[in-house]
Amino acid sequence: MPPSDPHSPRQTAAEQAAASPTPAPGWRLVRRPHGHVDFVDAGGKVHADVDVLRAFPVTAPRGPVAIVAADGSELAWLEALEEVPEPLRSSIVEELATREFLPIIGQIETISDDDPPEWSVATDRGRRRFKVASTDDIDRLPDGSAFVVDATGVRYRIADIAALDTISRQLLEKTME
Repeated sequence: MPPSDPHSPRQTAAEQAAASPTPAPGWRLVRRPHGHVDFVDAGGKVHADVDVLRAFPVTAPRGPVAIVAADGSELAWLEALEEVPEPLRSSIVEELATREFLPIIGQIETISDDDPPEWSVATDRGRRRFKVASTDDIDRLPDGSAFVVDATGVRYRIADIAALDTISRQLLEKTME
C-alpha cells in the first residue's frame, strides 16, 4: 500500500531515512527582522547573526556552502545545495541571494580618464557610477564573463563581454590596456 494510505503501517525513522535521498541535517535557519539570520542547532541552541557563505561563488555556485557563526567558527558545511532537503534549501538560497548583491552590467556608458577612472554603467539594478582603483580590479574569466570591483569593494558582473554593445566593449578594452 502507498505510504499515504491511512491503513498502511507507519515507517520507522530508519525506513524514512533510507527512503529519503538526503536526511534533514538536524538544524535550521531562522530569519529575524532586519535581515538577521540565526542558526538553531540540533540541540536547540541558537547561534545569532550567522553568515551563509558560498565557498567558491564563481567556480562552484551550487556548493559547497558554509554556515559561519558571528565569531567566525564554522557551524555547518554543505557539499552541495542539491543535497539539502526543502524547505531548508530554499532558506539557504534566499539568504545567499540577499547576501550576494551582485549587479549585472549590461552597458558601459562612460569611463572617465581620471585617476582612478569613474565608470558610469547600466545594470540590472539601475544606473550606477563608481570608481575602479586599478585594472587589477577587473577580472576576466575563461567563460567570457568578468567581475569589476569598485573602490568601495562592491562587485559587479559582466555576464558576457562579447554580448556587450560595441561602445561598451571598446571602453572596457581601452581600460584594460
